[in-house]
Amino acid sequence: MKLKNHKCKYRYAAIRNPPHPQRRSAFTLVEVIVALGILAAAFMAVFTSLRTCADAAHHAQMLTESVLLAETLLTQTALAQNLTFQTTTGTQGPFTWQVQILQTPVENLALIVVKIEWTQQQRKQQYSLVSLLRIKPAFQGK
Repeated sequence: MKLKNHKCKYRYAAIRNPPHPQRRSAFTLVEVIVALGILAAAFMAVFTSLRTCADAAHHAQMLTESVLLAETLLTQTALAQNLTFQTTTGTQGPFTWQVQILQTPVENLALIVVKIEWTQQQRKQQYSLVSLLRIKPAFQGK
């Protein structure tokens, strides 16, 4: 009786079907192109958000400067000795301003309206400051 050797059977099978040679681990061209597309989209999103932030910072700076200018003009008007009901205009830097001193129904009370305008990104921007001011009568009769 002959004994079969199972080891031989598997050994021959290994010779007939050799294992796959070692592959180098690398990216295919399609994977590289997809990765570059994703990276480009991410950069576009980041740069768009940076541009939006820069625009918002510039708008905040212009608005702050217009508020300071309006408060300065209001203070100068309030400190003026002889107030008359009139409108004055002027420019300072990129800003155009207008100060209106208007009469109110209440005696010895004036309405002061300060308007500041400027152009930003081809659009007109405006800031208005409104206040009431007690004025001294021109003469005091008895």
